[in-house]
Amino acid sequence: MSFEEKSIWVSLISTVCIFGYYFINVLSLGSMPLEQANIAAVQLLFQAVVTTVVVEIILHTVIAICNPSDAQQPSDERDKLYKMRANSVGYSVLILGVILTLGHILLSSFFPEFKGQNAVATFPLLSANILFFSFIISEVARYSSQVFFYRKGA
Repeated sequence: MSFEEKSIWVSLISTVCIFGYYFINVLSLGSMPLEQANIAAVQLLFQAVVTTVVVEIILHTVIAICNPSDAQQPSDERDKLYKMRANSVGYSVLILGVILTLGHILLSSFFPEFKGQNAVATFPLLSANILFFSFIISEVARYSSQVFFYRKGA
C-alpha cells in the first residue's frame, strides 16, 4: 500500500470517527434549551476540529516515519487522476448538501409553520449543521472514492 493510500485511510477513518462523535453529540443536544445547545454545539465543533488536526498530524507523521522513502515520493499521474476523480465525487455530494440547506432555509422563510415543528425548532444551529454535515459527507465520499480507485485500479 502506497503512502498516498495510507494517508487517505488515516483521513477517512479519523474523519468518520471524530465527526461521527460530533454529530451524535449534537443530536443529543436537542433536549437542552436552544441557547445552551447552541453554545454546546459550538464547543463540540471546536473540539472536533482541533482533535482532527492533532490526530491527522500525529498519524501522518507516524506513517511518514515508518516508511520515509515512500513518504518523499512525489505523486504520480495515477495518484493525481484518482484525486481528480474523487474530488469530482466529493464536490457533487457537497453541492447536493448546499442545495438541501438552501431548500431548508427557503422553506423556513416562506412557510413559518415549517419552522415551528419540534425537531426543527429545537435543533441547535440547524442550517449550519446541515451545511457542515454536507461538508463532512462530501469528504467521506471523496476519501472513499479514492480508496475505491486505488483498490479497483481504475
